[in-house]
Amino acid sequence: MNPSDVPFLSGVELAEAIRNKRISSSAALEVLIERVERLNPPLNAIIIKDYDRARKRAREADAALARGEIWGPIHGVPFTVKENNDVEGLHTTIGNPKDKDRIADRHEVMIQRVISAGGIIFGKTNLPIDAMDLQSYNVIYGSTSNPWDLTRTPGGSSGGAAAALAAYLTPFELGGDIGGSVRGPASFNGLYGHKPTYGIIPKRGPSLSRVATEISVRGPLARTIEDLKLLVSITAGADEANVGRRGWKLDLPQPTKSSLKEYKVAIWADDEMAPVCDELTETAEELAQFLESKGATVDRNARPNFNKWENQKLWVLLTAANRALNPGTAGNTSLRDYRMARERQQVIIDAWEDFFNEFDILICPSHSSQCFLKDESEDMNARQLTINKNNKKMVIPYFQPIFWAFITNIGDLPSTTFPCGVKNGLPVCLNAVSKVYYDNITMDFARLLKLEGGEKYSFTAPPGYSKAASAKM
Repeated sequence: MNPSDVPFLSGVELAEAIRNKRISSSAALEVLIERVERLNPPLNAIIIKDYDRARKRAREADAALARGEIWGPIHGVPFTVKENNDVEGLHTTIGNPKDKDRIADRHEVMIQRVISAGGIIFGKTNLPIDAMDLQSYNVIYGSTSNPWDLTRTPGGSSGGAAAALAAYLTPFELGGDIGGSVRGPASFNGLYGHKPTYGIIPKRGPSLSRVATEISVRGPLARTIEDLKLLVSITAGADEANVGRRGWKLDLPQPTKSSLKEYKVAIWADDEMAPVCDELTETAEELAQFLESKGATVDRNARPNFNKWENQKLWVLLTAANRALNPGTAGNTSLRDYRMARERQQVIIDAWEDFFNEFDILICPSHSSQCFLKDESEDMNARQLTINKNNKKMVIPYFQPIFWAFITNIGDLPSTTFPCGVKNGLPVCLNAVSKVYYDNITMDFARLLKLEGGEKYSFTAPPGYSKAASAKM
């Protein structure tokens, strides 16, 4: 194969090419390194480079293959991970200056599983300080830009991961999500992303954690749904090293529907608590009409039966509770408040279960807008966003759009972000949500959308980063 094709292969395709010896792992790695060195500087997506160890591992992968050994389904595939994921020997700072010298002494469980499956880490990607912003910049690594428009953010907190993916600097990525940190960046860059059911991907191992452990998850981002499904299958499952988790085995339900017409879908495209821009509400309506044309049942008004304000408050309270237990951070949540929050969370989980006894899929946005112009002013709470609403400009509070992440995080629900084309020169995405442990169903719904809906429901390369554009360089 032509080595210049490597960046534009999916992880699945690259793994197959390496296994079939159409290209070596070492050669594939060098192609990606060259592209990173050439295209990453204005993006600042990949902020830690681990080239030497990756080269050694790639040589070992090639030697193993020559002996007839295959390490796993992604044997010899180079990839990058979000900075807050612990990789032995690399910095884990979460962009916080007080931890600028911290180096992980071991791989966290998720990372080890991908390495054991044959993957080769060659770098880490940028994020906001403490992974708690809708953009990706910090004083250690600087600011990351969106490849669709360098004046816009790639999102946060997995913004570096999403930008690297969209620019074809890496075949897939691993991030995390507590308030849309996978789904938002995926949406802002036109990618697939998966926020898994809480607990199915182990979180044991990170040396730093400043998020609410009851609602935070690890999850993958990719340019294809096939890569997304593969990464979930590799990383999900009980943590065998954790004594308390040895009593269960993950057995996620498998898809039973073969076409979109078999689905009953609810559309939640807008809400007074987090108004959504015209571009996204139009996209949701276009999807609704497309699904109806395929014979699916679509309800634009159905909503789960819980208090949205309480849902919002629970996210804030659980996050604050974790800060209260985390040395060096502010927090004053009482144990009583925490226990009550956990009990109320179960009420919301039960309401979602009732909702998904009637519907197979809920469609909703990840954010109120498409990728927005960077605003890196120090006081995040004073920032504002301007969206197009009913053909007029509407100003909303900066963090108001996290509402769309809260509704699924508090419910422990799986949510798959999928591309829906381009509007006004910027990508648009939506989310497919389903009941707890129905991760394979939300991902398969996205697969069927591409199968029956065509290229509109697949990743589109940003201008200047496509295979055709690269051929002209």
